[in-house]
This record gives sequence, C-alpha cells and structure tokens, in this order.
Amino acid sequence: MPLPLRKRTVHFYAIRLRAYTARADINSPSCAPLPDLLHCFAKMAVGSKLPLSVRRAPRLHTVLADWRHDATANCYELLMSKANAAVSDVALRELDTARLRKAGKTKDEGIEMSSHLLLRPNADGKSAALLLTLGAAVSARDVAILLKRLSRDAAKNPRNRALFHFDDPSGAKDANGKPMQYRVNYAFHAEAHLGQTLAAALQSGEFDGMELIAHEQSAFDTGGNLQVTERSLGVQAKLPKAVTGASILNAVRAFKQRPDGAGYDRLRIHYKTVAGQRASATLAINDLDASFTRKEHIEFDSDVEAQQDSLSPIILAGMKPLLKLVPT
Repeated sequence: MPLPLRKRTVHFYAIRLRAYTARADINSPSCAPLPDLLHCFAKMAVGSKLPLSVRRAPRLHTVLADWRHDATANCYELLMSKANAAVSDVALRELDTARLRKAGKTKDEGIEMSSHLLLRPNADGKSAALLLTLGAAVSARDVAILLKRLSRDAAKNPRNRALFHFDDPSGAKDANGKPMQYRVNYAFHAEAHLGQTLAAALQSGEFDGMELIAHEQSAFDTGGNLQVTERSLGVQAKLPKAVTGASILNAVRAFKQRPDGAGYDRLRIHYKTVAGQRASATLAINDLDASFTRKEHIEFDSDVEAQQDSLSPIILAGMKPLLKLVPT
C-alpha cells in the first residue's frame, strides 16, 4: 500500500542497551554510555559507503540510506528503506486508448519505500527514544539489528577499544602493572510499547467510545459457508470528558468478572487527541495500560514521495516537535 504523500504516521518506541561478556565470573559487566556508542556509530555510517545493507532476504532488502546528527535537537536522523519484491507493480494507463499496462518490474526487483527515524539518547545513558514513520515496512527491530551490526564493526577498530574493554573488577594487573581488562559486547532491544499510557492519552485527549471484542467461531448462514469470527460490544459515555484511564480499567475489570464478559479479550478504544484529531488503538484487555503505543499523525503542505534517497527536511520538520512529547 503506497504511503499518503502529504501525511505520515509516527510511532514511538524505545531502544534499550545491554552489555554482556563471555566471562562467566562477571555478572554485571560494565557498559559504555549509549550516547558514546551512537556517536561512534554515526561516524562509521557517515564514513561508509551508503546505502548500507541491514537485512537481506530473498524478496526483501532493508538498507540504511542516510544518517545525520542534529546537535541542537540532540538526536540522530536516519533514513532506512525497504525494497519488497512482493509489492505489486504500478500500472500505467495509455491516455488515448485508456489501455492499462504494467510498468515493467521484473521478478528480481522490489518497490522501495522509505522510513524516517529520530533516535534521541535519554539521560540514563542506556536507552533512547525512537520515532519512526510507519508505512514502509521498516520496523523498530530493523533499527536494533542495524545498531548491533554497527557495534560489531566498531569493536573491530582499535580506536574504539575504550567502548568495548573495561578494567577487571578484581583489580588484577598484568606483567607491566596495567589493569587486566575484559571485553563486552552489546545488545539492542526495541520496545514497542513505551510511548503513551492509556491514562496519559485520555488526560490530554478525550474519550470517543470503545468496543470490547471477543473471538467466536459459529455459523452465520444455514449452509455454513459464512462464519462468525468475532463479536463486539459498543460502549459510549454520557460525559466523555469525565472518562479517565483508571475508570476504563476498573470498568473493564469488573465487566470481565461477569459471566457474559469472560470471553472478551480485546478493547478497541477511540479518542480525540489534544489537537482534536481522532485516533484509535486496539489493546489486549489483560494488559491495557502497558500495550498502548503512542502514535501521532503529521501532515505537510506539499507532497513527499514514499521513496527517498536522502533525508527529507519536510518530514524531519514535522517529526522533531514530537520529541518534546517523550521525557528524557
């Protein structure tokens, strides 16, 4: 599905850093600050020949196409693109005859779309806020894979030794009187549900209704060809502004205790953002508050193509104000 040329949906994630070592006697290995690692990775990315392959599969290829640092906003700007051979070829219409033809994509080619990302280190030194435009099939997991690859490459360069080698906690020294050291490696984990809680969404916005959804398997017609797969229960509020995250949680928990409420396992909630825009999210009832991922919509004054070779100032200008919504 092509991206809307004047709109993007921005999803909020978190990237977390973890150090590990082959030394079995070290339970809590030292860890370089994430800002230092990202600074190192940025220099490598800028100095390498882009695009850099991130993930390659028979019908998919994800690449890092651009990487810059914005010192003013204290964030890194990334452009990642994914070519998908399974995406349908575009059709062209001959204007005089109205005849359609395929544009000519071969089986070895894939339609490419791009995702813009902002990566801002947090004050704890071990996590970063990640904002990415959705729609290009680039995921937060792709970012974690990219950082892992850059980490492996950085560890091979002796100039980066201080980021990967730390003094032995025993205080042991070598024959020259220098502290013995051990090496660490780094893992990067993308968390998809660290953005906005249900309570925060309704505190800044306004409840607009919800449906409780239950799985069901039953016949819909006499022949059995049509099957019911789910049923829903719609809920509205007499005073929408009075609805809070806590009141929804309490009401849903109480409803689940009733015999007629036990089968419902999902909640589709609709609300208006502080800007008056309508938004919705489908949540797991057993983990309502934690499963609410923040997303915002941005719109531009001019078209921005779905595929980019370099970072788009128009998209970045729409994304950067959203960084203020995420605490450091």
